[in-house]
Amino acid sequence: MSSAIWLVIFLYKGHGSNYCLSPPGNIFHLKFNSEMLVRCGTENMVQEWYSIDTNRTEVSNVATWSLERGITKIVPDSLYERRHNLQGLIMRAVIVKDSPFTIIKKDGELDGIYGRILRELCVTLNFSFDIVSEVGQYGRWNPKKKTWSGAIAELYAGRADISLSEFSITNARLNAVDFTLPILRSKNCLFFREPEIFVIKWSSYFLTFTHSVWIAMFGVLIAASILLIFLKIKDGTNRKIGNLLSDNFMEIWGIFCQQGIADFSDKSSLRIAYFSVFILVTVLWSAYSAALINCLTSVFQVLPFDSLETFVADGTYRLAVLRDTSNYDQFANSEDPLAKKLMNLMLEEDKLPLTVLEAFTNICENRNLAIFAFDEMKMSVVHKIPCNVVRVETGHINNMAIILSKRNPFTDIINFQLQKFFENGIMNRFVNSPFKKKSNDLVKQQPVPLISIISLLIFIQIGIVLSTCILIIEKCIFARKRKKMSMIHHIPSIKSSEF
Repeated sequence: MSSAIWLVIFLYKGHGSNYCLSPPGNIFHLKFNSEMLVRCGTENMVQEWYSIDTNRTEVSNVATWSLERGITKIVPDSLYERRHNLQGLIMRAVIVKDSPFTIIKKDGELDGIYGRILRELCVTLNFSFDIVSEVGQYGRWNPKKKTWSGAIAELYAGRADISLSEFSITNARLNAVDFTLPILRSKNCLFFREPEIFVIKWSSYFLTFTHSVWIAMFGVLIAASILLIFLKIKDGTNRKIGNLLSDNFMEIWGIFCQQGIADFSDKSSLRIAYFSVFILVTVLWSAYSAALINCLTSVFQVLPFDSLETFVADGTYRLAVLRDTSNYDQFANSEDPLAKKLMNLMLEEDKLPLTVLEAFTNICENRNLAIFAFDEMKMSVVHKIPCNVVRVETGHINNMAIILSKRNPFTDIINFQLQKFFENGIMNRFVNSPFKKKSNDLVKQQPVPLISIISLLIFIQIGIVLSTCILIIEKCIFARKRKKMSMIHHIPSIKSSEF
C-alpha cells in the first residue's frame, strides 16, 4: 500500500456515511508513509488516510472538491509537513553497549551526540523509545553462516524497529536495514602510539628568518663597516683603509654578538652610528630569539608510514579494527589486492577489541599495533587514552547514520526532520559542541621535551669546549712570550756584570 498513490471514492449502497468518515480499524492495511486520498460519496471534502498504529486509520482533510472550483488544497504540499505528529508512538529500540556517541544515563535519559539528536526527534515528532535489547556488537554479515550479527541482526529479524547507535553506511548493510541521512562524516585513519624517534633539525637556527632577512642583515653589517670608514677618515685618522675596514667589521660584529667596544669615540657622528647599530641589533635579536624558540621546541616526528600502502610495506605493525564492524568487512570481503595484504596483518577476529577505549588502550600497550578507525571515535575517548596517539589519514571517508528496520514506514519522516535540523543549525550544534568542549578542555601549553632542544644544548657545549681550548692556547702563547721577554732582559744584565 506504500508503493503507489491511491484515490478511493466511496459510493453508498446500503451503508451509512460513517463507514467512510470514521473507518473501523485499518481496512486498507495502510502504513504511515501510505498516500491515499478518499472522497466519501457526495461530500465535497477530500480526505487523506494513513496509519500510525496498524489497528487504526488516521483521517485528515486535505482539499475541497466541487464541480465549480475543482480541487482546492487546504493543507501544505509537503507530505511530512502534514504528518508531523506520531501521536505518542513507541518504537522498539536496540542499543550497542559502550557506543561512543550514545550514552544512557542512570535516570534512563539518552546522552551523547546521537542521544541528543534522538531526544530532539522524540520531542519534535512526538514519539518515544522502548529499549528492548542491548547488544555488544554493531553487526556484520557472515558469508559462511549467511546471517547477520549484533544490532543489525535484531533489526533484520524484526525484533526491533530502530537502533540508537551510530552505523557506517555500506552496500551490504543497505540490503538489510534502512539508513537515515548521514549525521557524521569523518575520515578513516590509522592510529598508533606516538613513536619515540625524533628528527633534530640542525637547520632550525637558519630557518628562523627568510633568505631576504639574512641577506639584509649581512648587508647592514657590511654597509655599517664601510660607513664607519668614511666617518673615521673625516675625523682625521691615519690608519689605512684596509685596517679600518677590518677594525670596523670586528666592532660591528662585536655589537651583533652583544660585546662592548674597547675604544668608544667621543665624536658625535660615530656615537650616533654605533648607537643606531646597537638599537637595530637589539630588535633583531629579540625577533630571532622568539623565532628560534618556536623552531627548537617544535618536535618533528619520524612516522614509520604515511598511508595504507606504506603501512603494508613497513610490515612491522599489526592491524586492528573494532570487532563486527563495517571496517572489518571493508577488508575481509574486498577483492582489492591492498585489502588482502591488510587482512594478512589483521589480528585474529577473536582478539579484535570490542570497544573504542579497549582499542586505544591496546595500541598504548603494544607499540607495533595500529587501529583503523574514524577520527571522531578517538575524540570520544580522548581524555581516557593512557598514551599519546598519532594518526595517519588513509583517504577513506566514513558516513554514519541511524539505522531502522528494512522498509520502515517512519524512515522518511525521520529523514525529513533531520534535514530540517541541518537547515536550521541544530544538527551542527549537536555534532560539533562535544568536540569543541573536549578540545577546549585540553591543556594548550604542553611541556617541552629535552630532546627537542638537544641541538641547542650541543651548540652550547661546543662553544664552551672551544672557548676553553682557545683560552688554554692563549695562556700557553702568552706564557712563552713572557718567558722569552724575561730571557732577553736577563742577557744584558749578565753582559753588564761581566764587563
